[in-house]
Amino acid sequence: MDELNEWLVRSGRGDAHAFQQLYEAASPRLYSLCLRMMRDEGRAEDVLQEGFIKIWNNAARFAMERASAMTWMTTIIRNHALDKLRSLSHQPDIAVDVEYETLEFASLELEPDAFAALHEDTQLLIDCLRGLKEEQRECVMQAFYYGYTHDELAMRLLKPLGTIKAWIRRGLEQLRLCLS
Repeated sequence: MDELNEWLVRSGRGDAHAFQQLYEAASPRLYSLCLRMMRDEGRAEDVLQEGFIKIWNNAARFAMERASAMTWMTTIIRNHALDKLRSLSHQPDIAVDVEYETLEFASLELEPDAFAALHEDTQLLIDCLRGLKEEQRECVMQAFYYGYTHDELAMRLLKPLGTIKAWIRRGLEQLRLCLS
């Protein structure tokens, strides 16, 4: 993992060789995320390629003290995939069958080897998420990992919009306090 951080920092300085090493090391894992989200190999490959272009263009903004390289890149790729899914769902001639419940990349249960590689901050976040009430955790996860709006969550969970907003607001406040 330290190599990823180093390669990403060097990529931010314009080192194309470091970026190639970064791509070779991280792309299989990130492609797996793209494939789970897009549920189509061609679209997953497009999202990965476009995501790595964003990573290259923004690598100078990476700060090791705030997140690991893999966390930072995963966020860029995931956000790009969500944007792509949203844009595809607004195109009437392209059918996109996405069930967000099938996106299991944000599982709180970790395998032993993955657990050992987690950054300290990531483990703290997981512990803080476990401290939330179930409905708060569910709303926060669906809003921030799966991209649901407050309105969509209210309809999905059959709860008043104000309740959803309160659960998310209180959940985020608890997370902020727990992480500080």
